[in-house]
Amino acid sequence: MTVLEILLYSTIFFFFYLMIMAILFPRVSIKYIDNKMILDGISSPSWDKGIGASAPFYAMAIFFKRARKPTPLFDGSHVAKYARPIDKFLAFLHLISTTGFLLSLFSMMILEAFFY
Repeated sequence: MTVLEILLYSTIFFFFYLMIMAILFPRVSIKYIDNKMILDGISSPSWDKGIGASAPFYAMAIFFKRARKPTPLFDGSHVAKYARPIDKFLAFLHLISTTGFLLSLFSMMILEAFFY
């Protein structure tokens, strides 16, 4: 089994893992955090209405203090405040799935382009 085949299988694995987390994380964690923020009078991102593009922002705001700074696109200062332990776990799994998929995909593309 070559390195390229291993990267292909890891890309396929991380793709399915990412699809599961792209459904699970927004439905469990983001929905809960958004409801808590609305109760405190804080609105969720207006640019993301149902497409789930804010999921990586929520996951990074849970783990990284630098991602909690208010920006024009996203105010992550309240996300970590309302995150439960299950939300932190799901955010971790979401970050792992996204990072693993992107790394394996780009590694496979670079290996294919330059060495095969």
